[in-house]
Amino acid sequence: MTKETFKLIRWYLRMNQEQFAEYLGVTYSTVAAIESGERGISENVRGKIAHKFDASDPDFLEYVKRYQALHKMPE
Repeated sequence: MTKETFKLIRWYLRMNQEQFAEYLGVTYSTVAAIESGERGISENVRGKIAHKFDASDPDFLEYVKRYQALHKMPE
């Protein structure tokens, strides 16, 4: 999982970093450090995400597709 995927999950859930940290049971600083690239995503955090969030949800996959399409558009 990349930091971008981590952030997309948070955005999809419509949470700010503090809310996402509480949802996962980690600190705000952990979420901020992962998203900024200062810290990798530990197996512990990956496990918490896998336990709470279904990354194969068709609505989430469509959200990711739309996000990627927007980032490929010329300015």
